[in-house]
Amino acid sequence: MKEPKTTKAAASHEATPGIDAAGAIVWRVAGGRLEVLLVHRPRYDDWSWPKGKLEAHEDLITCAWREVAEETGRQVVIGRPLPKVAYPLVSGRIKTVYYWAARLADDPDNPALCARAPVRIAPRREVDRTRWLEVDQALRRLTRPTDRVPLLKLRDYYLKGRLETRPVVVIRHAQAAPRDTWTKLDGLRPLTDAGRTRAKGAVSLLAALGVRRVISSPWIRCRATVRVFAHRARLAVGTSRWLTETEAKERPQRAMGLMRRILRGGPPVVVCSHRPVLPLLLAVIAERAAGRVHRALAQGPLATGEAAIAHTVRLPDGKVKVVALDRIRPPAPAPAA
Repeated sequence: MKEPKTTKAAASHEATPGIDAAGAIVWRVAGGRLEVLLVHRPRYDDWSWPKGKLEAHEDLITCAWREVAEETGRQVVIGRPLPKVAYPLVSGRIKTVYYWAARLADDPDNPALCARAPVRIAPRREVDRTRWLEVDQALRRLTRPTDRVPLLKLRDYYLKGRLETRPVVVIRHAQAAPRDTWTKLDGLRPLTDAGRTRAKGAVSLLAALGVRRVISSPWIRCRATVRVFAHRARLAVGTSRWLTETEAKERPQRAMGLMRRILRGGPPVVVCSHRPVLPLLLAVIAERAAGRVHRALAQGPLATGEAAIAHTVRLPDGKVKVVALDRIRPPAPAPAA
């Protein structure tokens, strides 16, 4: 089998032709040393990272979380993106594996854990061993040389103090009833059936990111987009009128000021608002962002239900910097059985 070709870390994980897969490098600091979690697959007799192909109705970040849970039996919180790996299969199709850094979700009171669906633990014929290793040990133990690429980048982030991140998620509300056929107040426009399905699809994404706080425009279509996750995570939906279309148009600095306060700190958070408001919120993210984040932001407006995930770190001087950005549109979940 040919060795996979690697690419640089992507600011935005876009789906590529062929087969998409996702995984994560789970890390911890033990005794002052950085360690990572490897898995052994008896079928191939190899040591690698927990990873696997996307299931139907699944986004990449949810897939990364699920694969870690299935192959290691551990719950994690997904962090910043790492370099992806792409390689040809015997069939001629290209398989692309997207990676993220991840940390153990050791807090039993983490509300995001309540919102997660149960997973099937992989049988021992698929994964029979897991092992924590220091980075140098892991570099020697990994079977596939290209699996070292995301690990080297993870170590680089750690040495620079930019590995432990906090997500700030900005999400556009899901599809709502058409404005031109709605005769009541605009703030009362509800989600369509497709919009409600999309809102359910966002639950696993927000849970994988460990979101602990929910803020929304008070208008119904925004609250409904994040309400399913909030309900399953047993969180309240906080609202701010500065996130409505009307207030943001008349007082745009209020929406931007709110976003600056959110970025300064606090628990992982999701903010749901409207298309005309999103440029204000994303402009605040751009103020604190590196060049690759600007490129991801320049890809165009968020689609209905799409999320922009700003991965932030606090620098030694106390300032907050956005070091990476994912754009994920949660797919519609599978129909109920």
